Amino acid sequence: MSIINTKILKRIICGLLALSIISIVFSGAGVGKMAVPANEEVAVQAKVGAGSFPGTGTPARDYFPEFEKITVSPSYKYLQLKPGDSENFAVTVENNDNKTIELKPKLLIIPYTEKFINESWVNISPSEKSLKPGEKEEFEIKVNIPEDADIGNYAVLIAFTENVPEGDVAGYYPNFPGTMQLNVQVWIPPTVQILTPYVNDLVEAGKDYTYEIKLKNTGDKDIELSPELAEGGGIIYSESAPSATVSSSDIAPSGGPAQAFGKEALTVEAPEKIKAGQTAVVKLTLAVPANAKGSYSGSLNLNIDDPGIIGGGTVYLSFRILPVLKEPYQTTFEARTEEPITIELKAYQYGYGMYTTGGNQDLTPSFNVSLKDPSGKEVTPTLVNTKSSGSINIVDGTTPQPYPILYDSAKIAGNTVTNDQGSYQGGTTTFVETYTVPGTAGKWTLSILPKNTENFEYTVTIGDSEE
Repeated sequence: MSIINTKILKRIICGLLALSIISIVFSGAGVGKMAVPANEEVAVQAKVGAGSFPGTGTPARDYFPEFEKITVSPSYKYLQLKPGDSENFAVTVENNDNKTIELKPKLLIIPYTEKFINESWVNISPSEKSLKPGEKEEFEIKVNIPEDADIGNYAVLIAFTENVPEGDVAGYYPNFPGTMQLNVQVWIPPTVQILTPYVNDLVEAGKDYTYEIKLKNTGDKDIELSPELAEGGGIIYSESAPSATVSSSDIAPSGGPAQAFGKEALTVEAPEKIKAGQTAVVKLTLAVPANAKGSYSGSLNLNIDDPGIIGGGTVYLSFRILPVLKEPYQTTFEARTEEPITIELKAYQYGYGMYTTGGNQDLTPSFNVSLKDPSGKEVTPTLVNTKSSGSINIVDGTTPQPYPILYDSAKIAGNTVTNDQGSYQGGTTTFVETYTVPGTAGKWTLSILPKNTENFEYTVTIGDSEE
């Protein structure tokens, strides 16, 4: 490939990269976006097909005919190793051309990588091979992590042929011909367990709330921490009620919703250290402004002095202010007989405060229900029963933790941490109210004013209702 073509290709790629970054910024500033960990991002990139040049529609073979001549499998490998660990894996290279190809594996730097893998960490056998048309060769790759290696994400491109342009061009291009991408996450087990991965609550304007964030030190030395609040970017990993992300400014740059309040509504009390073998509590207090509406999304950066926790650990915060309705919801239905009318109202309350003590967990949904019969007369229905139901998980000494968010080490001990004892975990609770009223044929108007709920369902039954 000529130098001119390589330079042109680099310019095209840089332009596309800039456009991609702009697109990600504007799409990610809105709702529910989460930064992808480095290992996952590269994995996704590596899965992109090599059929055409990204964003141009131009067949890749027009730039690099080798795409149809060389196959490397796998084209991407991710390893998670601790300092001093090693791992072997095999890579198969196939010659699809009609002439012999000389293979001489070497390492190439990938641009915009957190850390670069040292050549001494990777051993490739055989070191060279002449591959005849239609032949396959299996290369044994051994990765050795030194005892003194820094933790973090490392990446490198392994090129099996010499016909590879400058490393930055190859690095931009997913599945570049004759190459494979190797990512290694070097980690050490964290000493501190963050037992409260997030705070997610439904709150009322004008009220105060207190939350306890528990941190357990499993080591034999005291560990320092210095929590600080940050607005925006709050990500909630909740099976029952995932929360949206909003900008830290009053109005999101993308035109998204405003924050309900600023971080000045929150105060933090924390010890200077987490003592060895003990559990420390960080106290978070929220004073919701009286005129607040909407939601707040932010984070509490713990700044734990634990090298096993990338970035010092983060607890994500999300608060949804309970909307107060003044006007009821109205709908109409038609009764074709004189049989009794049964109205069933159902509301769901999500598992707010699952990982916290304190918070607003006792808001029971209720309804103010009224009817107008076909003549326009107000009719008060009779509440005949109320029901509530929910599902409870019995957790035997473990609490699920979203480690991909809290730690850069995404697969630790089956994504669980051990508590002192078992516990109960609740998800969504369902509340049901059932009303009846004598029936009259004609068009009825139903009015429902909900309280302490973000949603509800209604069912109108004419005649015998099912129990």
